[in-house]
Amino acid sequence: MIFVDAENKLKYDTDRMELISDKVKMEVGRPFRISVNAEIYRSKKGRWLGVAKWMDGDEEGRVLEENEVQQFLLKYDVGAYEKIFGKLEEA
Repeated sequence: MIFVDAENKLKYDTDRMELISDKVKMEVGRPFRISVNAEIYRSKKGRWLGVAKWMDGDEEGRVLEENEVQQFLLKYDVGAYEKIFGKLEEA
């Protein structure tokens, strides 16, 4: 998927990015806000993209900040979080 961030004039190509997790859910609107399965990608330059996967096959890209990525991974994919950001302390 190619996603263009028109505001920052950046092109995201998921075929060239690293898939970090396919276990997350993102809230998207169409017209109501619902949670859908999503993937998180990281570019070689360290930029993040979330891709929501609709049941009809459509995909919706959204640029993410690192703190958002951390929250998604902490909630849905702790293994991926620890791989990228380091081990969490045991309780």
